[in-house]
Amino acid sequence: MNQPSVTTAAPSSAPQLLISVRDIHEATLVAEADVDVIDFKEPRRGALAPVEPEIWSAASTSLRDRSLSAALGESNTASSIAALVPNQFRFAKVGPSGMRSSGQLRRLWDSLPLPPTVELVPVSYADHEAAGCLAPADVLATAIESGHKRLLIDTFIKNGRSLTDHLSNAHLASLLNTAHNAGIWIALAGSIQLPQAQRLHEIGIVPGCWGVRGDVCRSNESGHLQRTGSLDPNRVLRWQRSLRLTGGFPITAESKLPAPR
Repeated sequence: MNQPSVTTAAPSSAPQLLISVRDIHEATLVAEADVDVIDFKEPRRGALAPVEPEIWSAASTSLRDRSLSAALGESNTASSIAALVPNQFRFAKVGPSGMRSSGQLRRLWDSLPLPPTVELVPVSYADHEAAGCLAPADVLATAIESGHKRLLIDTFIKNGRSLTDHLSNAHLASLLNTAHNAGIWIALAGSIQLPQAQRLHEIGIVPGCWGVRGDVCRSNESGHLQRTGSLDPNRVLRWQRSLRLTGGFPITAESKLPAPR
């Protein structure tokens, strides 16, 4: 079987790492590992559920030298809290659930009263049918048309199925190639495990950033990783060190760990 190659989509440097945290304690742990982007969201409440604005405020003071990101949730929450994102944050993400047309998406993005220093990162869902929204290719096309420069591809339902369960390698290759040709920086997330990222890298599917939560959490008593559990510093470092190696990821037995639930 021919494997897709995305030679034009590979970034000029190693992909960045975004890790989602729920509080200042987790954010400090991630900052100590020198992770590129510290993303605040509450994993107990959904794919992009926001944390309390007080946590954003604390982070803007204690982590002002870091690249900070705020999840705003979906259209039903984003508009009411976007103005509360501190100026010190670099990014804010909004989900597209319920958005069935490009016009709806553009109106949502344009309506968010973010501070001028905070860049909106549109999100698309690989399992877009479950989210009742446009497919990733359509969200990407809308982002290109509206002048946005970044896109996160995630999963809406967190049930153990990952990004690659919903999008084939060929589909991912096509999305990254389109994004690269349009100057769009893409982050891939959605219950991604380190071995999956390594395998995608080997066949040329290399995003600008990997977004991770479940694969850097501690396992439960049954040995399953829980995205709603606490962060494991060793797993954070494993991702960080792998991404810092030149020439791609090494595949090791150590990295073959339980799947996040």
